[in-house]
Amino acid sequence: MRRSPRLSWLALLLVALPAAAASGPWVETEQSKVRLVSRWSVAAPGDDAGLGIEFRLAPGWHVYWRNAGDAGYPPAVELEAGPLAGVELLYPAPQRFDLPGGLVAFGYEREVVYPLAARLDGDAGSPARLVLALDYLVCAEQCIPYDARLELALPLAAAAAVDGETVALVDGWRERLPLPVGELAGGRARGELRRASGPELDLELALAARGLAARAPDLFFAPHALVAIERPAFRGDGRFLVHLRPLDETRTLPERLAFEWTATGFELDGSPLALAGTLELARPSSSAALGAPVRWLLALGVVALVAFFLHRRNRRAAAAESASST
Repeated sequence: MRRSPRLSWLALLLVALPAAAASGPWVETEQSKVRLVSRWSVAAPGDDAGLGIEFRLAPGWHVYWRNAGDAGYPPAVELEAGPLAGVELLYPAPQRFDLPGGLVAFGYEREVVYPLAARLDGDAGSPARLVLALDYLVCAEQCIPYDARLELALPLAAAAAVDGETVALVDGWRERLPLPVGELAGGRARGELRRASGPELDLELALAARGLAARAPDLFFAPHALVAIERPAFRGDGRFLVHLRPLDETRTLPERLAFEWTATGFELDGSPLALAGTLELARPSSSAALGAPVRWLLALGVVALVAFFLHRRNRRAAAAESASST
C-alpha cells in the first residue's frame, strides 16, 4: 500500500516537534546528570512557571550553594529562548563539606533541585518551548566545569494542572528554601559586632521564634566583600558566634557592615526549617577594643587627674586669699 505524501510530511513534522512534558531530557556526564522540570503538566500564562533545575550526582560529588566556600562557584543560568520573565535561580538550604587541605565547601550532594523564579508569558493553547543555558561546576577532590542546554516544552492553557510526578519533587525542594525569620510567630534576629584582637571582630547572631528548636544548627553567609568569615560556633539558645577578619587590614572598615545569613538545622513543630535574613550592624569604635578593666583604670585616672587640678587650684586660691589679708 502506498503511503500518502501528505501523511508522510505530517509524520515528519510531529517527530521534529518537541514532546510537551513536565520534564525535559537529561544532560548526562560521568559525574552528574541534569534536566529542567516543572510542577505543571499544563501551565497558565501569567503564573509562575513552577520550574526547577534537577541534579543527580554520582557518589562523592557535589554542586554549590550561592556561596561556594573556599573554592568553586554556584551554577549560573541564562534564558536562551522561551516566554519567561524574571528568571532567577533560588538556593535551598545548603550543607557543609570538609575537604582535604582544610578547605570547606557549601552545597549539595546526591540530588538537588534548584527552584527557578520565572513568570510565564505567551498565549494559551500552544506549548512554550523553554531553553536555558546552564554553566555549573561539579567537585569531589577535583572540580570539573560543564555547560548544558536544558530544554522543556510546556503546554499552556487558561487553567493550570499539576503533574503528579514532578509536583512533589519541585515543591519538596521549594520547601527547603530558607524562610525569612520575620515571617515566624515571634521571629527575630539580633546581632552585634564586638572587637576581637587588632582589627578583627566577633559577630554574635541570636535567633528566636515561638516553638523554634535547634537540632543540628549551622550558619552560612553570602559572599562578603570586606571580611573573611570563619566557621560559626553554636553557643546554644539560638546564638552563634562568628570570627571575622578584614580582607584588607590596611583599610578601616566602614561604620556599618551588612551580612546576609542562612541558618540551617532548626525545627518548628517537628518540621525541618532553615531561616534567612540580613543584618546591618554598627562597627564598634576603637575604644571598644579596650577591655573593661582597662576602661575602668582610664576612668579612675581621669577622675584622679581632675581631682588633682581642683585641689591645686583650691590651694592657690587659699594662698592668694591669705596673702591679700596680710
